[in-house]
Amino acid sequence: MGKSRFYLGEVGNGAAMKLIVNMIMGSMMATFSEGLLLSEKVGLDPNVLVEVVSLGAISAPMYSLKGPSMVKSLYPTAFPLKHQQKDMRLALGLAESVSQPTHCSSCK
Repeated sequence: MGKSRFYLGEVGNGAAMKLIVNMIMGSMMATFSEGLLLSEKVGLDPNVLVEVVSLGAISAPMYSLKGPSMVKSLYPTAFPLKHQQKDMRLALGLAESVSQPTHCSSCK
């Protein structure tokens, strides 16, 4: 649970917000993992990538938290993949219900 509270209006808006946040997190972590692998493939140290990202404009606590473990190919379960996949499906369904394209999040 977060430390802040937000009034989001009607019943169901909190669930929508959670799905949207989890969709963003899933997309950003998938792209981050691709970047780590690409850095390694082109001869860059992925540990340095984690540091560079953590100091730049795209810094996010999740990158610094998960990056070092990802570099070591360690993936301790904090949020099971099946739950992330469920939230992604639900978020994409939510977007579809309001005719909002989700080009990046819906890539397979």
